[in-house]
Amino acid sequence: MKKNIDINQLMVNPKNYRFDPVENQNEAIDLMLEEKEEEILNLAKHIVDHGLDKAKDSRVLEIKKDLYLVLDGNRRVTAIKCTTDPSLIKSDSLKSKFINLRKGKGKIPNKVNCFVYKDEKDAAEWIKLDHTGKNSGVGQDPWEAAGKERFDWDFGGKLSPAMQAINLFEHETKHGLNKKKLKISTVNRIISNPESRSFLGIEISNGGIVLTSTKREVIERLDKLFNKIIIDDVPVSAVYRTPDAIKFMENLFGSKPKIARTKISISPKGIPKKKSRSKRTFPRSGSRNFLIPASCILQIYESRINNIYHELRSLPLDVGTNAVAVLFRVFLETGLDHYAEKFGFAFGTNFGTKIKLAGKITKITDDLEKRGYKKTQLNNIRSVTRKGNAILSIDYFHEYVHSFKNNPTPIDLIYKWDNLQEFFEILWEEISKKEKRGKK
Repeated sequence: MKKNIDINQLMVNPKNYRFDPVENQNEAIDLMLEEKEEEILNLAKHIVDHGLDKAKDSRVLEIKKDLYLVLDGNRRVTAIKCTTDPSLIKSDSLKSKFINLRKGKGKIPNKVNCFVYKDEKDAAEWIKLDHTGKNSGVGQDPWEAAGKERFDWDFGGKLSPAMQAINLFEHETKHGLNKKKLKISTVNRIISNPESRSFLGIEISNGGIVLTSTKREVIERLDKLFNKIIIDDVPVSAVYRTPDAIKFMENLFGSKPKIARTKISISPKGIPKKKSRSKRTFPRSGSRNFLIPASCILQIYESRINNIYHELRSLPLDVGTNAVAVLFRVFLETGLDHYAEKFGFAFGTNFGTKIKLAGKITKITDDLEKRGYKKTQLNNIRSVTRKGNAILSIDYFHEYVHSFKNNPTPIDLIYKWDNLQEFFEILWEEISKKEKRGKK
């Protein structure tokens, strides 16, 4: 039975499950204020400003006529009672805050919407679901950090610097991050500190992020940071103290990025508000020390191939040239095999001999062309099938694995990747589409 009950007829529960049981209501209020002083004051302020949630009833047990024991909703009843009668509060400083609250423009409710039970056991199941988590989907499912951020943006017009940085990364790379694994609180802690965020080429102005380094540099550093937090499951406690945050960023990046000539302000949705006045050329291919540049984002659902992809993005070429070369060859062929499996066609044999890498490339590029891709987009990967001395030739890929005489060089590997990157982007975009359609 639902009932609108006068606050004086409601009794704060001496056996509130949040705490050890006490003897009476006054002791229950004392304990509540002792343990949750700031929370109760903030709740009281919210109730005075906004009233009570009309969609949520307090659960109460009828003890006798005109007297009800609160089973669920003790915090809000305590907040109202203390606002109505500050003499209930022992602490003088807290009492004065409630007295000042009474002087405000808000309204103190004198009645509370309640659902009345005749037996406490009838309420137990629902109280349990309200306060003990998801319970395999039966109970309430709290929002993830990203969900809270989106809600705050829709109704408050505010986004944390971390979410602004994430939006910038997703906008520029067209790549969605796994926000369940990316600890937004950890990102926020790093960006909230001026010294640690300077390693990203970012500063904060009027609550919004501003790029102090080139957009390309910032995106590459955000990519490295996000991957580190996801892969190592970095908790906020690891970067909570300023010295820890600085040390974490120094270990990750070594040095700070160069300052750009022009700063770029970013909108909360991650869109640059203005571009740099002067255009700059991209660095030559050989100037980086990783095979796959940070700007190349591939969505790979198959775990082993995805691991190889991340290793090729993070393994330095100057110390692991041969390892990168072999992985490059493996990444190419496993990607082709995965594509064939996803689209349901077999490579088969060529006159009784198992089809080789060149044949796989030919068959898949023919299939991609049928799907609407232009020949010019596939020319470079098709050139791999040709034998000879050309640097993209299939012979060089074979030598990475089978030859003990020919040593690959970083510049040659980077040249190969840069010429084949468009093909890999096409290949994995098609596989990704197939995966997404399969999940619907």
